[in-house]
Amino acid sequence: MIRKSGFRGLAVGLFAACAAMIAAPAAQAGPTGAMSALTAVTGQGTGLVIVSPTSEGQGDFDAQVKVNIHDAAPNTTFTITRAVDAADGVCTSTDFVPVATLTTSAGGAGAVEFERGGRGSGLTVPFDLRLRVLGSDGTVLQSGCMNIIGK
Repeated sequence: MIRKSGFRGLAVGLFAACAAMIAAPAAQAGPTGAMSALTAVTGQGTGLVIVSPTSEGQGDFDAQVKVNIHDAAPNTTFTITRAVDAADGVCTSTDFVPVATLTTSAGGAGAVEFERGGRGSGLTVPFDLRLRVLGSDGTVLQSGCMNIIGK
């Protein structure tokens, strides 16, 4: 009888705790930066790009950029390139400039994080950005068109 009552109390307590967690508002970061999937134009692999503007530049653009790739060929070196356009939601620039590299593991995955911008790079004017990732095996992965707003 004591066990039954103790179990019931425990079950009621756990249920109340779970309900409180669901009802409590979660702390979430504001909508800064952009995220886009990387999809294969040629070759194999997919991935994700995350661009997170920071206030580090104090009036000049500054952002942390994360690129990860998976399901790619093993031990492949990828060059991350970027093209910048006017902030109209349409990426038309073909002027891709190298910004970083990464090499996939034996399992075909890799990641790199780097900073773009910094002091002296210009005002924090919004712009459109597309990343293209070029593999040493001929693979080309590309992001969607992302609108970036600096801080």
